[in-house]
Amino acid sequence: MAAGQAGPDVAALARWMRTWVGDEGQIRGFHNHSVWGTNPATFVDFTSGHQAFSAPATAAFGEALAQHPDDRGLDLWRRMMLFQAGTVQDDGQFRHIGFQVGESATSGLIHNMVGCLGLVEGLRHAGHLLTDDDRAQVLVSVRRNLDACRVYGGGRPTPDGTVNQEYARVWAKLRYTELSGDDVFADELEDDLDALVRLGHVRGVPDDESVGTFRQPTDRAGGGILEPAEYYGLMVVPLALGARRFGRPDLLEEAVAICRHVARSAWVDDAGCTRFHRYWYVQGATHLLSTTPMLVAGMGLTLYGIEEVLAEVDVPELAAFRDACLRTYAEYQSPAGPFVSATGWHHEADVAPSTAWHAHDLMFLVRHALLRGDVDASFWDDVFADRDRQAVILSDRAFWAEDGVHWCILSPYTAGDLSIYGRKDRDTFARSFFAWTDKEPLPAELEYPGAPAFFVADEGIFRVDAADRPSDVTVVGPVPFRGRLG
Repeated sequence: MAAGQAGPDVAALARWMRTWVGDEGQIRGFHNHSVWGTNPATFVDFTSGHQAFSAPATAAFGEALAQHPDDRGLDLWRRMMLFQAGTVQDDGQFRHIGFQVGESATSGLIHNMVGCLGLVEGLRHAGHLLTDDDRAQVLVSVRRNLDACRVYGGGRPTPDGTVNQEYARVWAKLRYTELSGDDVFADELEDDLDALVRLGHVRGVPDDESVGTFRQPTDRAGGGILEPAEYYGLMVVPLALGARRFGRPDLLEEAVAICRHVARSAWVDDAGCTRFHRYWYVQGATHLLSTTPMLVAGMGLTLYGIEEVLAEVDVPELAAFRDACLRTYAEYQSPAGPFVSATGWHHEADVAPSTAWHAHDLMFLVRHALLRGDVDASFWDDVFADRDRQAVILSDRAFWAEDGVHWCILSPYTAGDLSIYGRKDRDTFARSFFAWTDKEPLPAELEYPGAPAFFVADEGIFRVDAADRPSDVTVVGPVPFRGRLG
Protein backbone atom coordinates (compact mmCIF):
# COMPACT_ATOMS: atom_id res chain seq x y z
CA MET A 1 0.00 0.00 0.00
CA ALA A 2 1.00 3.60 -0.35
CA ALA A 3 2.64 5.35 2.57
CA GLY A 4 0.21 6.34 5.28
CA GLN A 5 -2.35 3.62 4.51
CA ALA A 6 -2.96 1.44 7.55
CA GLY A 7 -3.30 -2.32 7.24
CA PRO A 8 -4.03 -5.11 9.69
CA ASP A 9 -1.55 -6.57 12.16
CA VAL A 10 -0.54 -9.75 10.34
CA ALA A 11 1.63 -11.10 13.16
CA ALA A 12 -1.27 -10.73 15.62
CA LEU A 13 -3.49 -12.75 13.30
CA ALA A 14 -0.80 -15.41 12.91
CA ARG A 15 -0.34 -15.57 16.70
CA TRP A 16 -4.07 -16.09 17.18
CA MET A 17 -4.07 -18.86 14.57
CA ARG A 18 -1.16 -20.52 16.35
CA THR A 19 -3.14 -20.68 19.60
CA TRP A 20 -5.63 -23.03 17.92
CA VAL A 21 -3.02 -25.50 16.62
CA GLY A 22 -2.88 -28.73 18.60
CA ASP A 23 0.12 -30.87 19.44
CA GLU A 24 -0.40 -33.02 16.34
CA GLY A 25 -0.74 -30.03 14.03
CA GLN A 26 -4.54 -29.98 13.83
CA ILE A 27 -6.20 -26.58 13.51
CA ARG A 28 -9.16 -26.39 15.84
CA GLY A 29 -11.80 -23.69 15.90
CA PHE A 30 -15.46 -22.77 15.99
CA HIS A 31 -16.36 -23.31 12.36
CA ASN A 32 -18.67 -20.41 11.71
CA HIS A 33 -19.84 -19.92 8.12
CA SER A 34 -20.62 -16.24 7.99
CA VAL A 35 -21.85 -16.33 4.39
CA TRP A 36 -24.58 -18.90 5.02
CA GLY A 37 -25.01 -17.98 8.70
CA THR A 38 -24.53 -21.52 9.99
CA ASN A 39 -22.16 -23.44 12.25
CA PRO A 40 -21.97 -27.00 13.64
CA ALA A 41 -24.27 -26.15 16.56
CA THR A 42 -27.04 -25.19 14.15
CA PHE A 43 -26.78 -28.72 12.73
CA VAL A 44 -26.74 -30.26 16.24
CA ASP A 45 -23.08 -31.17 15.78
CA PHE A 46 -20.62 -29.93 18.39
CA THR A 47 -17.34 -30.30 16.54
CA SER A 48 -14.49 -27.86 17.07
CA GLY A 49 -11.68 -30.12 15.88
CA HIS A 50 -9.55 -29.82 12.76
CA GLN A 51 -11.09 -28.70 9.48
CA ALA A 52 -9.40 -29.18 6.11
CA PHE A 53 -10.86 -25.82 5.07
CA SER A 54 -8.23 -24.27 7.39
CA ALA A 55 -5.34 -25.75 5.39
CA PRO A 56 -4.37 -22.45 3.69
CA ALA A 57 -2.75 -21.57 7.03
CA THR A 58 -0.03 -24.07 6.11
CA ALA A 59 0.66 -22.08 2.94
CA ALA A 60 0.84 -18.87 4.97
CA PHE A 61 3.26 -20.18 7.58
CA GLY A 62 5.30 -21.91 4.87
CA GLU A 63 5.72 -18.69 2.90
CA ALA A 64 6.80 -16.81 6.03
CA LEU A 65 9.28 -19.58 6.86
CA ALA A 66 10.80 -19.51 3.40
CA GLN A 67 11.85 -15.89 3.84
CA HIS A 68 12.46 -15.94 7.60
CA PRO A 69 13.47 -19.41 8.80
CA ASP A 70 12.79 -20.15 12.46
CA ASP A 71 13.05 -23.45 14.35
CA ARG A 72 9.83 -22.82 16.28
CA GLY A 73 7.98 -21.92 13.11
CA LEU A 74 9.37 -24.94 11.27
CA ASP A 75 8.18 -27.30 14.01
CA LEU A 76 4.71 -25.71 13.95
CA TRP A 77 4.44 -25.76 10.15
CA ARG A 78 5.76 -29.31 9.77
CA ARG A 79 3.21 -30.62 12.27
CA MET A 80 0.41 -28.83 10.43
CA MET A 81 1.52 -30.15 7.05
CA LEU A 82 1.92 -33.75 8.17
CA PHE A 83 -1.36 -33.76 10.08
CA GLN A 84 -3.26 -32.59 7.02
CA ALA A 85 -1.39 -35.03 4.79
CA GLY A 86 -1.94 -38.00 7.07
CA THR A 87 -5.51 -37.46 8.23
CA VAL A 88 -7.36 -39.60 5.71
CA GLN A 89 -10.56 -41.63 5.60
CA ASP A 90 -10.73 -45.19 4.32
CA ASP A 91 -12.09 -43.90 1.00
CA GLY A 92 -8.98 -41.79 0.44
CA GLN A 93 -10.68 -38.44 1.08
CA PHE A 94 -9.40 -36.29 3.90
CA ARG A 95 -11.05 -36.50 7.29
CA HIS A 96 -12.65 -33.43 8.87
CA ILE A 97 -14.19 -31.95 5.72
CA GLY A 98 -17.60 -30.93 7.05
CA PHE A 99 -16.74 -27.36 8.10
CA GLN A 100 -19.98 -25.65 9.19
CA VAL A 101 -21.82 -28.96 9.53
CA GLY A 102 -19.00 -30.52 11.54
CA GLU A 103 -18.48 -34.27 11.39
CA SER A 104 -21.97 -34.69 9.95
CA ALA A 105 -20.34 -34.52 6.48
CA THR A 106 -17.63 -36.94 5.39
CA SER A 107 -17.60 -36.32 1.64
CA GLY A 108 -17.37 -33.31 -0.62
CA LEU A 109 -14.97 -31.89 -3.18
CA ILE A 110 -14.18 -28.39 -1.98
CA HIS A 111 -12.77 -29.13 1.47
CA ASN A 112 -10.66 -31.94 0.05
CA MET A 113 -9.26 -29.57 -2.55
CA VAL A 114 -8.58 -26.76 -0.09
CA GLY A 115 -6.73 -29.35 1.99
CA CYS A 116 -4.64 -30.16 -1.07
CA LEU A 117 -4.03 -26.47 -1.79
CA GLY A 118 -2.70 -25.87 1.69
CA LEU A 119 -0.27 -28.74 1.20
CA VAL A 120 0.96 -27.94 -2.32
CA GLU A 121 1.29 -24.21 -1.69
CA GLY A 122 3.05 -24.87 1.60
CA LEU A 123 5.37 -27.32 -0.15
CA ARG A 124 6.01 -24.86 -2.97
CA HIS A 125 7.24 -22.23 -0.54
CA ALA A 126 9.09 -24.21 2.09
CA GLY A 127 9.42 -27.79 0.86
CA HIS A 128 13.20 -27.41 0.95
CA LEU A 129 12.94 -27.20 4.75
CA LEU A 130 11.42 -30.70 4.97
CA THR A 131 13.15 -34.04 4.73
CA ASP A 132 12.90 -36.04 1.53
CA ASP A 133 10.55 -38.48 3.28
CA ASP A 134 8.29 -35.65 4.47
CA ARG A 135 8.09 -34.13 1.00
CA ALA A 136 7.29 -37.50 -0.50
CA GLN A 137 4.58 -38.10 2.09
CA VAL A 138 2.89 -34.81 1.25
CA LEU A 139 2.95 -35.42 -2.50
CA VAL A 140 1.66 -38.98 -2.10
CA SER A 141 -1.17 -37.62 0.05
CA VAL A 142 -2.15 -35.04 -2.56
CA ARG A 143 -2.08 -37.58 -5.39
CA ARG A 144 -4.10 -40.06 -3.33
CA ASN A 145 -6.67 -37.40 -2.54
CA LEU A 146 -6.98 -36.27 -6.16
CA ASP A 147 -7.50 -39.88 -7.17
CA ALA A 148 -10.10 -40.42 -4.45
CA CYS A 149 -11.96 -37.31 -5.60
CA ARG A 150 -12.44 -38.74 -9.07
CA VAL A 151 -15.77 -39.87 -7.62
CA TYR A 152 -16.83 -36.25 -8.26
CA GLY A 153 -17.37 -35.95 -12.01
CA GLY A 154 -14.68 -38.46 -12.90
CA GLY A 155 -12.06 -35.93 -11.84
CA ARG A 156 -12.99 -33.42 -14.54
CA PRO A 157 -15.39 -30.45 -14.82
CA THR A 158 -18.98 -31.36 -15.67
CA PRO A 159 -22.22 -29.36 -16.00
CA ASP A 160 -23.38 -30.89 -12.71
CA GLY A 161 -20.38 -29.73 -10.70
CA THR A 162 -19.88 -26.63 -8.55
CA VAL A 163 -17.69 -24.13 -10.34
CA ASN A 164 -15.48 -22.96 -7.46
CA GLN A 165 -14.85 -26.55 -6.41
CA GLU A 166 -13.89 -27.64 -9.90
CA TYR A 167 -11.53 -24.70 -10.28
CA ALA A 168 -9.96 -25.57 -6.91
CA ARG A 169 -9.29 -29.05 -8.23
CA VAL A 170 -7.54 -27.62 -11.31
CA TRP A 171 -5.41 -25.39 -9.06
CA ALA A 172 -4.41 -28.45 -7.01
CA LYS A 173 -3.63 -30.47 -10.14
CA LEU A 174 -1.55 -27.63 -11.60
CA ARG A 175 0.60 -27.27 -8.50
CA TYR A 176 0.90 -31.03 -7.98
CA THR A 177 2.10 -31.42 -11.57
CA GLU A 178 4.70 -28.67 -11.11
CA LEU A 179 6.01 -30.03 -7.82
CA SER A 180 5.94 -33.79 -8.34
CA GLY A 181 7.19 -34.42 -11.85
CA ASP A 182 4.18 -36.73 -12.18
CA ASP A 183 2.40 -35.96 -15.48
CA VAL A 184 -0.74 -37.96 -14.82
CA PHE A 185 -2.85 -34.79 -14.92
CA ALA A 186 -0.77 -32.77 -17.39
CA ASP A 187 -2.89 -33.44 -20.47
CA GLU A 188 -6.11 -32.50 -18.61
CA LEU A 189 -5.21 -29.07 -17.33
CA GLU A 190 -5.72 -26.79 -20.31
CA ASP A 191 -8.91 -28.60 -21.35
CA ASP A 192 -10.24 -28.32 -17.79
CA LEU A 193 -9.75 -24.57 -17.79
CA ASP A 194 -11.42 -24.17 -21.16
CA ALA A 195 -14.33 -26.31 -20.01
CA LEU A 196 -14.84 -24.23 -16.87
CA VAL A 197 -14.79 -20.97 -18.83
CA ARG A 198 -17.40 -22.41 -21.16
CA LEU A 199 -19.57 -23.95 -18.44
CA GLY A 200 -19.49 -21.32 -15.74
CA HIS A 201 -18.54 -17.86 -16.94
CA VAL A 202 -21.10 -15.14 -17.56
CA ARG A 203 -20.12 -11.69 -18.81
CA GLY A 204 -22.12 -8.55 -18.07
CA VAL A 205 -22.46 -8.60 -14.29
CA PRO A 206 -22.34 -5.84 -13.28
CA ASP A 207 -20.98 -4.55 -16.65
CA ASP A 208 -19.52 -5.79 -19.91
CA GLU A 209 -15.94 -5.65 -18.59
CA SER A 210 -16.81 -8.01 -15.74
CA VAL A 211 -17.22 -11.78 -15.60
CA GLY A 212 -18.95 -13.71 -12.86
CA THR A 213 -19.36 -17.47 -12.65
CA PHE A 214 -22.51 -19.43 -12.01
CA ARG A 215 -22.17 -21.50 -8.88
CA GLN A 216 -23.92 -24.35 -10.68
CA PRO A 217 -23.58 -24.37 -14.51
CA THR A 218 -27.05 -25.88 -14.84
CA ASP A 219 -28.49 -22.61 -13.45
CA ARG A 220 -27.61 -20.80 -16.67
CA ALA A 221 -30.84 -22.00 -18.28
CA GLY A 222 -33.33 -21.34 -15.49
CA GLY A 223 -31.59 -18.80 -13.27
CA GLY A 224 -29.54 -19.05 -10.12
CA ILE A 225 -26.82 -17.47 -8.02
CA LEU A 226 -23.34 -16.54 -9.11
CA GLU A 227 -20.51 -17.57 -6.82
CA PRO A 228 -20.23 -15.59 -3.58
CA ALA A 229 -17.42 -13.04 -3.65
CA GLU A 230 -15.14 -14.83 -1.21
CA TYR A 231 -14.79 -17.88 -3.49
CA TYR A 232 -13.44 -16.14 -6.58
CA GLY A 233 -9.78 -16.65 -5.71
CA LEU A 234 -10.38 -20.33 -6.40
CA MET A 235 -11.19 -19.37 -10.00
CA VAL A 236 -8.71 -16.54 -10.48
CA VAL A 237 -5.52 -18.31 -9.37
CA PRO A 238 -5.78 -21.35 -11.67
CA LEU A 239 -6.69 -19.08 -14.60
CA ALA A 240 -3.59 -16.98 -13.93
CA LEU A 241 -1.42 -20.07 -13.50
CA GLY A 242 -2.86 -21.57 -16.67
CA ALA A 243 -2.23 -18.39 -18.62
CA ARG A 244 1.40 -18.56 -17.56
CA ARG A 245 1.82 -22.29 -18.19
CA PHE A 246 0.11 -22.45 -21.57
CA GLY A 247 0.93 -18.99 -22.92
CA ARG A 248 -2.76 -18.11 -22.97
CA PRO A 249 -3.38 -14.37 -22.46
CA ASP A 250 -7.11 -15.02 -22.89
CA LEU A 251 -7.14 -16.93 -19.62
CA LEU A 252 -5.49 -14.02 -17.83
CA GLU A 253 -8.09 -11.70 -19.37
CA GLU A 254 -10.82 -13.89 -17.88
CA ALA A 255 -9.09 -13.71 -14.50
CA VAL A 256 -8.92 -9.90 -14.68
CA ALA A 257 -12.59 -9.72 -15.63
CA ILE A 258 -13.54 -11.92 -12.65
CA CYS A 259 -11.58 -9.59 -10.36
CA ARG A 260 -13.50 -6.65 -11.84
CA HIS A 261 -16.75 -8.47 -11.05
CA VAL A 262 -15.78 -8.56 -7.38
CA ALA A 263 -14.39 -5.02 -7.24
CA ARG A 264 -17.35 -3.47 -9.09
CA SER A 265 -19.94 -5.37 -7.05
CA ALA A 266 -18.50 -4.14 -3.75
CA TRP A 267 -20.32 -1.79 -1.40
CA VAL A 268 -19.42 0.60 1.43
CA ASP A 269 -20.83 -0.13 4.87
CA ASP A 270 -21.91 2.18 7.68
CA ALA A 271 -18.34 2.32 8.98
CA GLY A 272 -17.14 3.63 5.61
CA CYS A 273 -15.39 0.35 4.77
CA THR A 274 -15.25 -1.36 1.39
CA ARG A 275 -16.94 -4.74 1.58
CA PHE A 276 -17.34 -7.82 -0.59
CA HIS A 277 -20.84 -8.42 -1.95
CA ARG A 278 -22.62 -11.69 -1.17
CA TYR A 279 -23.66 -12.82 -4.64
CA TRP A 280 -25.83 -12.02 -7.63
CA TYR A 281 -28.95 -13.84 -8.79
CA VAL A 282 -29.04 -14.00 -12.58
CA GLN A 283 -32.03 -15.03 -14.67
CA GLY A 284 -31.68 -13.96 -18.27
CA ALA A 285 -31.44 -10.17 -18.38
CA THR A 286 -32.45 -9.86 -14.72
CA HIS A 287 -29.51 -9.33 -12.36
CA LEU A 288 -30.25 -9.02 -8.64
CA LEU A 289 -27.51 -8.07 -6.17
CA SER A 290 -27.30 -9.19 -2.54
CA THR A 291 -24.72 -7.32 -0.45
CA THR A 292 -25.50 -7.97 3.20
CA PRO A 293 -25.28 -9.72 5.61
CA MET A 294 -21.74 -10.51 4.55
CA LEU A 295 -18.44 -11.60 5.96
CA VAL A 296 -15.36 -9.56 6.75
CA ALA A 297 -13.08 -12.45 7.71
CA GLY A 298 -12.80 -14.67 4.65
CA MET A 299 -11.89 -12.19 1.92
CA GLY A 300 -8.42 -13.68 1.72
CA LEU A 301 -8.56 -16.20 -1.12
CA THR A 302 -10.13 -13.72 -3.51
CA LEU A 303 -7.60 -11.04 -2.56
CA TYR A 304 -4.86 -13.64 -2.98
CA GLY A 305 -6.17 -14.16 -6.50
CA ILE A 306 -6.15 -10.42 -7.16
CA GLU A 307 -2.55 -10.30 -5.96
CA GLU A 308 -1.72 -13.14 -8.37
CA VAL A 309 -3.24 -11.16 -11.25
CA LEU A 310 -1.42 -7.98 -10.24
CA ALA A 311 1.86 -9.90 -10.42
CA GLU A 312 1.15 -10.39 -14.13
CA VAL A 313 -0.54 -7.16 -15.22
CA ASP A 314 -0.91 -3.63 -13.86
CA VAL A 315 -4.59 -2.92 -13.19
CA PRO A 316 -4.82 0.21 -10.98
CA GLU A 317 -8.50 -0.38 -10.24
CA LEU A 318 -7.73 -3.78 -8.73
CA ALA A 319 -4.76 -2.50 -6.75
CA ALA A 320 -6.96 0.25 -5.31
CA PHE A 321 -9.65 -2.30 -4.41
CA ARG A 322 -7.09 -4.54 -2.69
CA ASP A 323 -5.83 -1.58 -0.67
CA ALA A 324 -9.37 -0.62 0.32
CA CYS A 325 -9.95 -4.16 1.57
CA LEU A 326 -6.74 -3.98 3.59
CA ARG A 327 -8.14 -0.91 5.32
CA THR A 328 -11.35 -2.85 5.98
CA TYR A 329 -9.34 -5.60 7.64
CA ALA A 330 -7.62 -3.03 9.83
CA GLU A 331 -10.91 -1.41 10.84
CA TYR A 332 -12.46 -4.75 11.83
CA GLN A 333 -9.45 -6.41 13.51
CA SER A 334 -9.63 -7.06 17.23
CA PRO A 335 -6.53 -6.53 19.40
CA ALA A 336 -6.22 -10.30 19.87
CA GLY A 337 -5.75 -10.76 16.12
CA PRO A 338 -8.98 -12.12 14.58
CA PHE A 339 -11.34 -10.01 12.54
CA VAL A 340 -15.01 -9.43 13.09
CA SER A 341 -16.55 -12.31 11.18
CA ALA A 342 -19.41 -10.47 9.49
CA THR A 343 -22.04 -7.79 9.85
CA GLY A 344 -25.76 -7.92 9.33
CA TRP A 345 -26.63 -11.32 10.79
CA HIS A 346 -27.35 -10.04 14.31
CA HIS A 347 -26.41 -13.40 15.79
CA GLU A 348 -23.27 -15.48 16.36
CA ALA A 349 -22.25 -15.37 12.68
CA ASP A 350 -21.21 -11.75 13.20
CA VAL A 351 -19.01 -12.29 16.25
CA ALA A 352 -17.61 -15.84 16.37
CA PRO A 353 -14.30 -15.98 14.47
CA SER A 354 -13.71 -19.09 12.35
CA THR A 355 -10.11 -20.23 12.09
CA ALA A 356 -10.86 -21.52 8.58
CA TRP A 357 -11.86 -18.16 7.11
CA HIS A 358 -9.01 -16.51 8.98
CA ALA A 359 -6.61 -19.08 7.48
CA HIS A 360 -7.62 -17.80 4.03
CA ASP A 361 -7.00 -14.25 5.19
CA LEU A 362 -3.63 -15.22 6.63
CA MET A 363 -2.58 -16.78 3.32
CA PHE A 364 -3.19 -13.49 1.52
CA LEU A 365 -1.95 -11.16 4.24
CA VAL A 366 1.35 -12.96 4.77
CA ARG A 367 1.94 -12.93 1.00
CA HIS A 368 1.14 -9.21 0.77
CA ALA A 369 3.24 -8.28 3.81
CA LEU A 370 6.22 -10.24 2.48
CA LEU A 371 5.95 -8.56 -0.91
CA ARG A 372 6.03 -5.19 0.82
CA GLY A 373 8.91 -6.17 3.10
CA ASP A 374 6.73 -5.70 6.18
CA VAL A 375 7.71 -9.02 7.78
CA ASP A 376 11.07 -9.58 9.45
CA ALA A 377 12.55 -12.12 11.86
CA SER A 378 10.56 -10.65 14.77
CA PHE A 379 7.43 -12.14 13.16
CA TRP A 380 8.05 -15.47 14.83
CA ASP A 381 8.63 -13.88 18.24
CA ASP A 382 5.22 -12.28 17.87
CA VAL A 383 3.63 -15.54 16.72
CA PHE A 384 4.88 -17.42 19.76
CA ALA A 385 4.24 -14.67 22.31
CA ASP A 386 1.62 -15.23 25.01
CA ARG A 387 -1.17 -12.68 25.25
CA ASP A 388 -2.43 -12.21 28.80
CA ARG A 389 -5.72 -10.41 28.11
CA GLN A 390 -9.30 -11.49 27.59
CA ALA A 391 -10.70 -10.73 24.13
CA VAL A 392 -14.37 -9.96 23.47
CA ILE A 393 -16.18 -9.34 20.19
CA LEU A 394 -19.53 -7.82 21.14
CA SER A 395 -22.85 -7.13 19.46
CA ASP A 396 -26.32 -6.41 20.79
CA ARG A 397 -27.45 -10.01 20.21
CA ALA A 398 -24.35 -12.15 20.77
CA PHE A 399 -20.76 -11.96 21.89
CA TRP A 400 -17.59 -14.00 21.61
CA ALA A 401 -15.07 -14.17 24.45
CA GLU A 402 -11.74 -15.98 24.70
CA ASP A 403 -9.15 -16.14 27.44
CA GLY A 404 -6.26 -18.58 27.31
CA VAL A 405 -7.62 -21.92 26.13
CA HIS A 406 -11.23 -21.03 26.97
CA TRP A 407 -13.79 -19.57 24.58
CA CYS A 408 -17.53 -18.99 24.69
CA ILE A 409 -20.39 -17.59 22.63
CA LEU A 410 -23.04 -16.04 24.82
CA SER A 411 -26.01 -13.71 24.62
CA PRO A 412 -26.39 -10.48 26.55
CA TYR A 413 -28.99 -10.56 29.32
CA THR A 414 -31.42 -8.99 26.87
CA ALA A 415 -31.25 -12.08 24.61
CA GLY A 416 -31.21 -15.73 25.57
CA ASP A 417 -30.45 -18.06 22.71
CA LEU A 418 -26.67 -18.60 23.03
CA SER A 419 -24.78 -20.42 25.75
CA ILE A 420 -21.89 -22.23 24.02
CA TYR A 421 -18.59 -23.11 25.68
CA GLY A 422 -15.39 -24.68 24.34
CA ARG A 423 -11.65 -24.94 24.67
CA LYS A 424 -8.93 -24.48 22.08
CA ASP A 425 -7.39 -27.79 23.14
CA ARG A 426 -10.60 -29.84 22.71
CA ASP A 427 -12.17 -31.31 19.57
CA THR A 428 -15.75 -30.74 20.73
CA PHE A 429 -17.65 -27.95 22.46
CA ALA A 430 -20.92 -27.97 24.38
CA ARG A 431 -24.00 -25.96 25.14
CA SER A 432 -25.11 -25.23 28.67
CA PHE A 433 -28.79 -25.34 29.57
CA PHE A 434 -30.91 -23.68 32.19
CA ALA A 435 -30.80 -25.41 35.57
CA TRP A 436 -34.53 -26.08 35.42
CA THR A 437 -34.15 -28.31 32.32
CA ASP A 438 -33.36 -32.03 32.47
CA LYS A 439 -30.12 -31.65 30.50
CA GLU A 440 -26.72 -32.69 31.77
CA PRO A 441 -24.69 -29.84 33.26
CA LEU A 442 -21.85 -28.31 31.29
CA PRO A 443 -18.65 -30.38 31.68
CA ALA A 444 -16.46 -28.73 34.27
CA GLU A 445 -13.46 -28.47 31.97
CA LEU A 446 -15.48 -26.33 29.53
CA GLU A 447 -16.62 -23.80 32.11
CA TYR A 448 -15.31 -20.32 31.31
CA PRO A 449 -13.79 -18.76 34.45
CA GLY A 450 -15.26 -15.32 35.07
CA ALA A 451 -17.17 -15.06 31.79
CA PRO A 452 -18.16 -11.46 31.00
CA ALA A 453 -21.82 -10.42 31.04
CA PHE A 454 -23.56 -7.58 29.22
CA PHE A 455 -26.88 -5.76 29.29
CA VAL A 456 -28.22 -3.99 26.22
CA ALA A 457 -30.11 -0.86 27.22
CA ASP A 458 -31.64 1.87 25.12
CA GLU A 459 -28.50 3.93 25.74
CA GLY A 460 -26.08 1.22 24.62
CA ILE A 461 -24.38 -1.96 25.84
CA PHE A 462 -23.10 -2.11 29.43
CA ARG A 463 -20.82 -4.65 31.07
CA VAL A 464 -22.49 -5.87 34.25
CA ASP A 465 -20.27 -8.65 35.66
CA ALA A 466 -17.84 -8.03 38.50
CA ALA A 467 -14.77 -9.76 37.07
CA ASP A 468 -11.70 -7.54 36.77
CA ARG A 469 -9.77 -9.50 34.12
CA PRO A 470 -7.98 -7.08 31.71
CA SER A 471 -10.08 -7.20 28.55
CA ASP A 472 -10.26 -5.79 25.04
CA VAL A 473 -13.78 -5.29 23.68
CA THR A 474 -14.39 -4.96 19.93
CA VAL A 475 -17.91 -3.85 18.98
CA VAL A 476 -19.93 -5.04 15.99
CA GLY A 477 -22.91 -3.05 14.79
CA PRO A 478 -24.45 0.31 15.58
CA VAL A 479 -25.17 -0.14 19.31
CA PRO A 480 -22.29 1.47 21.25
CA PHE A 481 -20.46 -0.14 24.15
CA ARG A 482 -20.69 2.17 27.17
CA GLY A 483 -18.27 0.32 29.42
CA ARG A 484 -18.71 -1.16 32.84
CA LEU A 485 -21.82 -0.26 34.79
CA GLY A 486 -21.13 1.46 38.08
